[in-house]
Amino acid sequence: MTEYREWTHDGTELAWLSARLGRPEPGPGHLVSEILPDGYEAYVRIFHRFESLDGATAGPRWREWAERSGVPFVPELSHRWLKDGLETEDEDGEVTTVRWVAEDGALDAASRRALTTALAAVTGDQPVHYAWDLAAVTNGLDRPLVRTAPLAGLEQLRTELAATVGESGPEYWWPEDRGWVVSSDYDLLSTYVACDTATAALLLADPALETIAAAPHTRVDWDTEVPRVEA
Repeated sequence: MTEYREWTHDGTELAWLSARLGRPEPGPGHLVSEILPDGYEAYVRIFHRFESLDGATAGPRWREWAERSGVPFVPELSHRWLKDGLETEDEDGEVTTVRWVAEDGALDAASRRALTTALAAVTGDQPVHYAWDLAAVTNGLDRPLVRTAPLAGLEQLRTELAATVGESGPEYWWPEDRGWVVSSDYDLLSTYVACDTATAALLLADPALETIAAAPHTRVDWDTEVPRVEA
C-alpha cells in the first residue's frame, strides 16, 4: 500500500519565504515570483555556464550563443532558442559542430565562488541559511533540509550533504537579515537572485558572472517564445 506524506514548509525556516511566493493571476509558464519572494527592489538572473559534454572544456556564454543563433539576449531567453551546437573551425580549416550543456539545479563552482564573493561584500559575517527542498523530497527526507553556515562555508556544506541530498543546490539561500535570496531551482539552467538595487548593480557588473536584470513577472520556464521584431 502506497503511503502519501504531506510536504509542508510550516514550522521550517522556509515558511516565511514560501508564504511570499506565487503569481498575481493565471498564465502560461512559470514566473520569477513563483521561485523568489516579492517585495525586493531588484531581481537578477545568473546564467549557468555551458561546458562540453565531458565537462573538460568551457563553452560559450549565453549572450554569444544567442547572437550566433540570431535571437535576442533577454531576461526570458531559453536554451531552446539556441542553435543545436555551434560550428568551430580549427587551425587546419576543418569545421566541426560542438555541443554544449549547462547544469540544472546548481551554479557551476566558478560562478558560485563569484556570487559568494559579491554577496559577502554586502552581507559581512552574517550567518546564511541554506535550504534543500525538492532535493530533500527526492532523497526520502521527511521535511526540507536547512543548514546555517557562513558564506565561506558553502562548498564544505555541499560536500558534507552530497550523500544526503545529492550534488545539486542548495535550492534557496539567504542571510539572517533576508537582504537577498538566491534560488537555484532543480529544473532550471539559471539561478535567480532577489535583492536591493545596490546588490543587483554589483552582480550585473561582475565579469565573472553572466547576468541580466529580471523582474517578478519574468518567465523562467523553458517554453518561452522568441520576441517578435516589429518590421
